[in-house]
Amino acid sequence: MRYRRLTQEELEGVQAEFVQYLASEGIAADDWEAKLAATSPEVDACLDDFSEIFWDGATTAIQCVEHRPSDSDLYVFHFGERSAHVVHCKRDAGNAHWSQGGKEFEPEARGREIFLLLEQGATPCEEDRFKAVHEEMVTGLN
Repeated sequence: MRYRRLTQEELEGVQAEFVQYLASEGIAADDWEAKLAATSPEVDACLDDFSEIFWDGATTAIQCVEHRPSDSDLYVFHFGERSAHVVHCKRDAGNAHWSQGGKEFEPEARGREIFLLLEQGATPCEEDRFKAVHEEMVTGLN
């Protein structure tokens, strides 16, 4: 699996989508309940498949993420189809230290790259947020 299985809490949050998934797989509600009661191996397979579909969809919709691993560190990432650009700001004693970088990857790896950042605590943000931080860096370096 490229992603982890959704937690019970996460599944509850996307219950309507999961029900649609089961229906698209030809699994009726009573059949699903029977599989759960029997601890069928199909349950794990369905949960894993749905989780992959969910994470693929969620990460496809994300263009930018922001990560604050500490009060003094800020990272913002902008994702294209084959690459990501990152801007980092480290604040220390009232000073801002800026850096930036990039990474190329295969298109099928894009979702996994975003997923790993989300798992580390990053949150999706608007592209305007990335642009504003990038502009602050450019202005601060001049």
